[in-house]
Amino acid sequence: MPLKLVIFDLDGTLLEPALDFHAIRAEIGLPPVVPILETMLALEPDARRRAYAILDRHEAEAAARSALMPGAKELLAALRQRGLKLAVLTRNSRVSVDAACQRHGLEFDAISTRETHRPKPDPDGVRDLMRAFGVGAGETVVVGDYRFDIEAGRGASVRTIALVAVPKPWTKDATWVVASLAEVGRILERLADM
Repeated sequence: MPLKLVIFDLDGTLLEPALDFHAIRAEIGLPPVVPILETMLALEPDARRRAYAILDRHEAEAAARSALMPGAKELLAALRQRGLKLAVLTRNSRVSVDAACQRHGLEFDAISTRETHRPKPDPDGVRDLMRAFGVGAGETVVVGDYRFDIEAGRGASVRTIALVAVPKPWTKDATWVVASLAEVGRILERLADM
């Protein structure tokens, strides 16, 4: 089946990584290597509110100083020209995503954030986006820079592209592993032309 929907992660995929997860965990008071969102859910209500305020502040600051990954605008324009639907699936807040998109003039057909669904690696966000556009798993690709992106895609039975400078142990689970958005574009254009 030809490609119809591309679901992108945002930070580290279309935007240069700008969040310091170690600093966020330290300020909230979380252990060093735990997943932030899932661990925050286990906090008492007052501590959880404080933790979300800290996370929201870090995300707002990152969005305000964000920079596009090399080739991001060109890739999105080329995919849109081919008639593909483009979506963002992120663990970030909608406010921070909107701020980053406005800063860089990015437009998507849909944006799913942590307020919309259970966060990646849960595949619900991928499934919801496929349902919204009436496309199947064979017509969808997830692109991301972290294992949660690949796990979410695999959980929804879609093909995945891991965008990493150096392969990691988890990249073995991706359909493709590439080091640049130019390589992502070549794969997606080939799939769209099938």
